[in-house]
Amino acid sequence: MNLQPLAPILPLAALVAAFTACQPAMGGEPDTDVAAPVLVSDDASLAWSVQLDEDWSPTHAVAVGDVVVVSSSWEIDEGTAITAYDADGSVLWQESAYGGALLAPVGYDQVLICDSEKSWTVATSDGSLISDGAADDERCPVADDEAGIPVPRNDEAYTVKKDRIVVDGPRMDYDVALDQPVDEIWGVDAGILTFVDKTDTIQLYR
Repeated sequence: MNLQPLAPILPLAALVAAFTACQPAMGGEPDTDVAAPVLVSDDASLAWSVQLDEDWSPTHAVAVGDVVVVSSSWEIDEGTAITAYDADGSVLWQESAYGGALLAPVGYDQVLICDSEKSWTVATSDGSLISDGAADDERCPVADDEAGIPVPRNDEAYTVKKDRIVVDGPRMDYDVALDQPVDEIWGVDAGILTFVDKTDTIQLYR
């Protein structure tokens, strides 16, 4: 799938806000090495914009430091691409998965990838394999069949209003101006990843 910088965007349809925090590890204790997602700052602006190939769309996204990892699925079959983007939107690495892979940050330099067949942990910097695991790893996010989005999530933190996002912060509400209206958004650590279906574009605001 070719990735290239993109151009401006268009109308708004539906909102999907997904915060990605790891599930409790085996034994019921949370993984204390995992950084909790934080809301986007009130002065956030467009950090980068990338266009996916036609018929591809994001399934899930997480951020680990400056790196944003996005799972994208092909509408025609079960093909999935996992792509890591650097702070400027350049591709750090990419690999394949099967069936709408979900993601979870592990510590401060790794990402857990979970598809319908297995789970595996990779280094955020270069995608190198750290460890393999089962598809039912308790740290994997769980898909919400009705909403079609991964959980746990915080869909009350953001409200899309035309060309801006209203953020319900811990101490105050504020607006983040968008480059254009969007179809879907994901909350990632200290940022928002947006998607516009008509132009197959993802954008990061930080």
